[in-house]
Amino acid sequence: MTEYFRLIRPDAQTTPVVVDVPHAGEWIPDEVADEMLVRTGELRRDLDLYVDRIWQDAPARGATLIASDVSRYVVDLNRAEDDVVADSVEGAQPKSIPGYYGDRGVVWRTTTDGTPVMSGPLTRAEFDRRIETFHTPYHDTIGAELARVTEAYGFAVLIDGHSMPSMGRVAHSDVGVRRADIVPGDVDGTSCAAGLSRLVYDHFARAGYSVRPNEPYKGGWITRKFGRPRANCHAIQIEINRALYMDEQTFEIREPGMRRLARVCAELLGRLRTWSP
Repeated sequence: MTEYFRLIRPDAQTTPVVVDVPHAGEWIPDEVADEMLVRTGELRRDLDLYVDRIWQDAPARGATLIASDVSRYVVDLNRAEDDVVADSVEGAQPKSIPGYYGDRGVVWRTTTDGTPVMSGPLTRAEFDRRIETFHTPYHDTIGAELARVTEAYGFAVLIDGHSMPSMGRVAHSDVGVRRADIVPGDVDGTSCAAGLSRLVYDHFARAGYSVRPNEPYKGGWITRKFGRPRANCHAIQIEINRALYMDEQTFEIREPGMRRLARVCAELLGRLRTWSP
């Protein structure tokens, strides 16, 4: 465990799986609070609240769990470290694709509804400190855990756990569209073996959930960075519709939905014990 994220290994690694949850945290540490307008608890709608709870049984099922406690408003761990948007860092050349993430690079300038996140552009030193403190250790830990599992099994599976609004919002590509219950993202079949994608689809569909692969999320930077099937690392992003387990206005947990999702996700890890590419 580090100060900013949790690394929980099972007592015995009985499945070739690492689960990471980068966006469930709400914490804005004191050392960056003065650089931000957002404060802990003020804005929660862009966070993947409670997803770490959905996957909390991973270690009991023989998988590693890595979960960030820090808000994505501090650093978005599912962006590349050089994904800098305009006016977020002094003197930096923007790296983002115009119109794709808008103001939401590795450091968000605004929330999805346009609320300012930052009190002003970061200096290069402030930006580098955020990357070195929050982003690099998280990614290094994922890489190290995948390497450890690959050494034991000959391959590794990374499940990148997220949640999504039930309907596409103004800043999204699917405005006003009711989303599926589960969206597995394999970057159009490039981040993992086809058999893994089929297993994930089949598992959630058999559990009674609607499943729509790669729509509207194909997989973010974590999936794209670590998903290297030819190098024996298979990564898949799993987006869960928030309406299944929480009230999206009050953020109150809907316990029956939460318990059901946690059970189905734990069962998925059980199925992966016998899967191989």
